[in-house]
Amino acid sequence: MTDNKQDQQDDKQVADTADTQAQAPVTEAQPAQAAAPAKEKQPSSGKGLATVAIVLAVVLTGGLYWHGHQQGVAQAGQLAAMEARLAQQQASLDALKREQSATLGQLESAQSSVTEQVEGLSRKVLDLDSKRPNDWMLAEAEYLVRMAGRKLWLEHDAVSAAMMLANADERLAALNDPTLVPIRKALADDIASIKSVKKVDREGLVIKLNSINDQVDKLKLAGVIMARAEEPDFTVSESVSDWKENLKKSWASFTDDFVTVRRRDGNVEALLSPQQHWYLSENLKGKLLQAQLAVYREQQEVFDSALAQSEQWLQDYFADDSVRQFMLEQINQLEGQQINVDYPEQFAAQERLQQLLDDRLQRLLTGL
Repeated sequence: MTDNKQDQQDDKQVADTADTQAQAPVTEAQPAQAAAPAKEKQPSSGKGLATVAIVLAVVLTGGLYWHGHQQGVAQAGQLAAMEARLAQQQASLDALKREQSATLGQLESAQSSVTEQVEGLSRKVLDLDSKRPNDWMLAEAEYLVRMAGRKLWLEHDAVSAAMMLANADERLAALNDPTLVPIRKALADDIASIKSVKKVDREGLVIKLNSINDQVDKLKLAGVIMARAEEPDFTVSESVSDWKENLKKSWASFTDDFVTVRRRDGNVEALLSPQQHWYLSENLKGKLLQAQLAVYREQQEVFDSALAQSEQWLQDYFADDSVRQFMLEQINQLEGQQINVDYPEQFAAQERLQQLLDDRLQRLLTGL
């Protein structure tokens, strides 16, 4: 029995294995059948993708070509514009070169002409130097006369002006030319007119004004000067008809011991403060300095006005002492001084010398 059961189980296992092997081919056959339609669909989808790729390539190529064409056209236009500008600039440069060349030619011509003129003038100057050496002494004399005029009219230095005119006369005398006698006579007249000018000791006047100015700080301010009081008259008359007046005088004489009233008529000058005193002293110094400047500038009115104002301030505001008396005496001595001088308006010899030099130079240049 046991052997039969064992045989049955073995037979059952063999049958199950056979069934399993029989079902396996069926299962493998099903995927093969499903793959067949997929293989049939693959050729149609590949063609579509290829078509799309070709279209995209064509479109992209066309776009690139169009873009490149537009850039080429734009660059060609820019290049043409640049060539036109370059051509215009080149034309301008050519015109400028031609103009500069013409200008350079004119300058070279002018330079050569000026060089020739300078050389000609140099030769003429050498000829003049060799022919008329005395003309240089005439020019020197004329220069001395002009400098004498500047010394006299600008610096008011009559002494130096007379010396320069004398030196000019020495130059003319050294030439030993009889034709110069009228000019030498004019020089002598000019020297005489300068020497006849009134001499003003400006340095002495300024020194005296400076000494007065140094005394200002020593002045003392004047105090209050009261007007003199009137003394009352208590004399009684002998006439009976003056009894009222006599009564008033008697009463006034009686009350004078109790209350005293005095009347003062006149102007009373107030005292100055220290600050005002300082201002007054500085103003007085300024007036004296103004007088010194007027001496050098020959301003007679300014000089007289400054001295008069200084004298008035000394009398009104400062105490009557030795310092004030000294300053007033010095100012009184200066008030009569004349500081302005009448100089000759021109030198007679200057115009004649200039005319002589011009005539000789003109003759020499004409002769050359």
